[in-house]
Amino acid sequence: MKVENKTTEYVYKFGEENQKKENSSKNTGELDKDAFLRLLTTQLSNQDPLNPMEDREFIAQLAQFSSLEQMQNLNKILDSRTDEILDGLDLMNLNQIKANVEILKEITSIRKAFEAYTGKEVEEEEGEKEDTKVEE
Repeated sequence: MKVENKTTEYVYKFGEENQKKENSSKNTGELDKDAFLRLLTTQLSNQDPLNPMEDREFIAQLAQFSSLEQMQNLNKILDSRTDEILDGLDLMNLNQIKANVEILKEITSIRKAFEAYTGKEVEEEEGEKEDTKVEE
């Protein structure tokens, strides 16, 4: 019995022309999931009918594809979470700086109020003098 593949060859060639156009615009050298599925379906359609691919091989390839897709999704989620964490840390640092400024303002106003009440200047220790010079 003779099997002719003229029809299937035409369909594959028609699909290949569209794929060549797509691949030429994004030729990264990586195998994405669409390319993997195309490769798998081509492999299944071109296998020897008298010696077909074993179920174990097919299941193993599907499992590898599934694992790859899950890892890609996990990577995308981790990237977005990393950005969120970094933004949160930036906000926390900014809040800490603002809080420190407010604390210094309060200390200064308490000091001025104490000086006005007692009529004396508060003596600073050497460490405090150096800190205020650096901050100003």
